[in-house]
Amino acid sequence: MADLGFLVTRSPHSSPGARSFYFLARAAQEEGHTVRAFFYMDGVYQCLNSQGGSPDDDGPARWLEELLENGAVMVASNRCMRSRGLDPAALLSGVRVGTMEELARLTGQADRVVCL
Repeated sequence: MADLGFLVTRSPHSSPGARSFYFLARAAQEEGHTVRAFFYMDGVYQCLNSQGGSPDDDGPARWLEELLENGAVMVASNRCMRSRGLDPAALLSGVRVGTMEELARLTGQADRVVCL
């Protein structure tokens, strides 16, 4: 099985990147692949536990919770969190705050990296 890395840079409500990440990562997990994601720039907003969806949609918080429950590793950039005034306590349970070194490790471990 493959080790897939994702670099997520878009906020959940500004582009279809959040939904694309979820569907790609979920499909990868269903096939038995390892999923690791690093949230950078406005992508850190996806990791907040307050991200809801529309009445027809669970939204980013529920999507990430599902991926985490299925073994995904998720890291939010400490620099991006800090520069946006975001408190690490506001992250979904299971999302860690990390450094660019973690992004380098994720990239090195992955068989493929998808940037969204």
